[in-house]
Amino acid sequence: MFSTTDRRRLLAAAAGFALGVAGPLALVVPSASAADRDHDGMADRWERRHGLDPRVDDARRDLDRDGLRNIGEFRSSVDPADEDSDGDGHDDGDEVHDGRRGSDVDDSDTDGDGIPDGDEDLDHDGIDEEDEDDSDEGCRGDDDDSDDDHVDDEDENELGLDEDDSDSDDDGVDDGDDDSDDDGESDEDADDSLDDRCGRDDGEDADDLLGTIDSYDDATGTLVVARDGLADLTYLVTDDTEIEIEVDGSGSGSGEDLEGTVADLIAGTLVKEVDLDDHVASTPPTLEEIELYEAGSGPDGA
Repeated sequence: MFSTTDRRRLLAAAAGFALGVAGPLALVVPSASAADRDHDGMADRWERRHGLDPRVDDARRDLDRDGLRNIGEFRSSVDPADEDSDGDGHDDGDEVHDGRRGSDVDDSDTDGDGIPDGDEDLDHDGIDEEDEDDSDEGCRGDDDDSDDDHVDDEDENELGLDEDDSDSDDDGVDDGDDDSDDDGESDEDADDSLDDRCGRDDGEDADDLLGTIDSYDDATGTLVVARDGLADLTYLVTDDTEIEIEVDGSGSGSGEDLEGTVADLIAGTLVKEVDLDDHVASTPPTLEEIELYEAGSGPDGA
């Protein structure tokens, strides 16, 4: 017969043996959810779900070019193939790197005020969150245009447009070429920064023609542009207004633009497009930039 003390010793020895066997097995057989065969910090199951290769270390790559690397997308539990996972107009990379409490990468309306995070101005500088970095990004490479209408997805909601329909009002004119508020600034240009010329590199402006200069008053800076079949437009030209002349009709970005002066604002000159100064409230509206066609270089040689 074993004494009580002997039985306790036998049980302790058996338990220690069991732990010695089970312990190593527990270390070499990880759970399926934690498997990471390429050791890049992202679970294989998550990589497969989002179109990444679990056999390749791609943690430092940026699949959707939103400024947030794949490992960052994994840690934030967002989609590495979608630049704007919560659909608020503010790219994932910007939301994470900005670090602003009022904008969450997986909540489209963080403060619940009915305004998408991308349309908020959290630092009160007059620029929406989604537009803060437009002049810094390389041709706004992370601003998608799903329907190819030259209006970025992030801007469609502000203009009452459908990001999956290139002609939201079915008028036969692409949304980018429409002018929703009839101010002479096409919708594709309404939200552009002057420092961001990338839209012109993709051909969105190649066939632009706003109208013809009807008159310019150098004393008051008043410029009148006549439009075929539409009401004339009146603008204010100031010393800060940039005047450019397109000389080859192939669109800006070709290196052929010339710097113009008010002496080029001659009646009969074709006006390609205008950019309004959103920081100046005036009537008529103040021009930030006006682009003219040199004689014979407009659309179809106009």
